[in-house]
Amino acid sequence: MKISLVLTTINKASKNILKISKETKKNNWNFIVVGDKKTPKNFKIKFCDFYNINDQKKLNFKFSKICPQNTYARKNIGYLIALKKGSDIIYETDDDNYPKIGFFDKLNLFHTVKELKGSNWVNIYLNFIKKKINIWPRGLPLEYIYNKTIFKYEKIHSKFYLQQGICDGDPDVDAIYRLTNQKINIRFRNKIKFSLGKCLSPSNSQNTIWFKKIFPLMYLPVTCTMRATDIWRGLIALMILRKDRKKILFFGTSMYQNRNQHNLIKDFEQEVCLYINNTKMIDLIKKIKLKSGENNYFYNLRKIYGVLINKKYFLRTEKSFLNAWIEDCKTLASYKKIT
Repeated sequence: MKISLVLTTINKASKNILKISKETKKNNWNFIVVGDKKTPKNFKIKFCDFYNINDQKKLNFKFSKICPQNTYARKNIGYLIALKKGSDIIYETDDDNYPKIGFFDKLNLFHTVKELKGSNWVNIYLNFIKKKINIWPRGLPLEYIYNKTIFKYEKIHSKFYLQQGICDGDPDVDAIYRLTNQKINIRFRNKIKFSLGKCLSPSNSQNTIWFKKIFPLMYLPVTCTMRATDIWRGLIALMILRKDRKKILFFGTSMYQNRNQHNLIKDFEQEVCLYINNTKMIDLIKKIKLKSGENNYFYNLRKIYGVLINKKYFLRTEKSFLNAWIEDCKTLASYKKIT
């Protein structure tokens, strides 16, 4: 299996990136780093394919030619580079995450796990906490932060094309949690994994594994806030995978987050759309007549984004970015038959 690890950065090469570089070389993974306007001009690291703004413009991708600067959605360019390299798996993370022991272990598509009951929103962090604390993942509607998870009795053996990992340290929580908890150093329970089943939960881009069949669903929208793009990408992927009878695996913990400095009020401003709209978004998507089967992923993406653009979740220009992504995917990989 050919594996690529993708991240984007505007910072100098940190100990996190240096560790990833060393380990990807050791394990024969591709390591792809996408720069942006603020990335230091002297950014350089061994065992890494780094693409600055000028490098990205030279790529023969429609998306890289129109993607604006200063946006987390430039990570899409890294995904496309991984496709061009013939990757079977894309593992994505951020530059403030440090791989723990076991991060580079063999990645498996099949898992035998317990599955969650029900079909409502759940707080998946409650499965991983060692002590009884009030914590929830970014993107979970606030009215559901106390929703506990209940497992079915029997285990299932299934393929999981999307696998979401949990991070220790300063994990993926929202600005409300950070503003009300000054010191955050969370230690989650390790070696736990389970199927989300039909339940609803946000997924992010911090410690996330994608297998080739669902690469088209990795698209990060451009015309929303940085704090919303990966959450809304995850919810859209979740609903398309559900139509295709594919499930999401949650596992913990293989990364430790040494979080970059953030302005928490700005984070809060960028997350307000999540607090208000995530439940509404799911309800909207449920009403769309999606088509089942992997050959309809691009069709489903266009249908969903069409509705969400009309409802002003995204700007009209989002359609151009999405179409460029789709055309690049079709050119680079075996997705030409996908509608």
